[in-house]
Parts: sequence; C-alpha cells; structure tokens
Amino acid sequence: MIRLLPLGRVITAIAVVYASITGFILWLAYDDATNLTDAISIAFSGSTILNACLLGAFYLGWKKLWAKFPQLNTLLFPDLNGVWDMEIHWERDGKNGVSQARAFIKQDFLKLGMDVEAEDSDSETLIAVPKKDSETGRPLLYYVFLTTPKHRVDTENPEPYKGAAILKVGVDGKDLLRGNYFTSRKSAGHYELRRVNT
Repeated sequence: MIRLLPLGRVITAIAVVYASITGFILWLAYDDATNLTDAISIAFSGSTILNACLLGAFYLGWKKLWAKFPQLNTLLFPDLNGVWDMEIHWERDGKNGVSQARAFIKQDFLKLGMDVEAEDSDSETLIAVPKKDSETGRPLLYYVFLTTPKHRVDTENPEPYKGAAILKVGVDGKDLLRGNYFTSRKSAGHYELRRVNT
C-alpha cells in the first residue's frame, strides 16, 4: 500500500513534522534553569515517542484506521486481509478443469502476501504489488507466485513452477478478486476468489 502513496511527499511531510516537533520540544525545554544538554535529551525523548507512534501506526494502527474510515478502502487500497475461497479455472495441454483452493492473504501497510493451499499443490508469494487502474481507479493486485505440487504417485510434473496473475477487486465490493493467470508450465487460466473470513 505504501507504493500507492507519493512516497517522496510522505517522507518529506513526516521529516518536517518530526523536525518541527523536536525543535518545539527543544525550545520549550531550554531555558535559564535547563542547560542545552538536558534540553537536547528531552527533545530526543520526545522524538523517540513520536517515532514509536509512527511505527505503531504503520504496523498496527492502519487496520483500525481503515475500519474507522472505510473510505480509505476506496481512496488508497482496500484491506484484503483474510481467508478466501478460490476457484481455479485451468487449461493445459488441451485439457481444462476447475480446482478448489483456499487463499490466505496477509497485508500490512508496507507489504502484501498470499499463500494458496490446493488439493494438489501449495503456492507462495514471490512478489505482490498493489496498484490502481490509471483510468478507473479500480484496485489491482499484480501477483507473482511459486507453486509446489504435492508429491503423489500420480503427479505428472512434481517440479515447482512459477506463475503470474493480475487480480482485480470486484466492482461490487472488496470481498471479490478475479483475474487471469499464466505459468512457466505453459498453463493458463482464471482465478476467482471470494473472502470468507477477515
């Protein structure tokens, strides 16, 4: 999600606020009764508290912020955390079918990942990049994954393979993801995910 923000401006704003608060604390603490070393120590203590608040907001508080202000799901990017039922429509070597899987999406303010457990394979995130469509603003998830087939006697190709997908958040809500995928095994298909638990 941090990739969706104008990062240079965010860092500049945080640095200016941080320096202003530290300078203000230093100005308040320094007087005739307090020497400069003590005033600097007090200012750095205030900066440490501010730093802890910022880290808490990035790692813990953002979900509460998104829950309190649901318009952030539209303005920035939706909270996709949770368990998702996944339907995989696949096509390979002239054959096609549908598989069922379960996806587990873990998202925080700085990163996003998805693990998928299917009957015949497990998949893990290599790269997941949230984006917004430049024309419509619709949230997208660019997702690159590594799939490891479960070793069974009847497994045709037991070697791990890579794949990529572009998943779009449903226009009717943030509890639906759809998109096409392709893999290094020369297979392709379509994913449909529905959130069942947050």
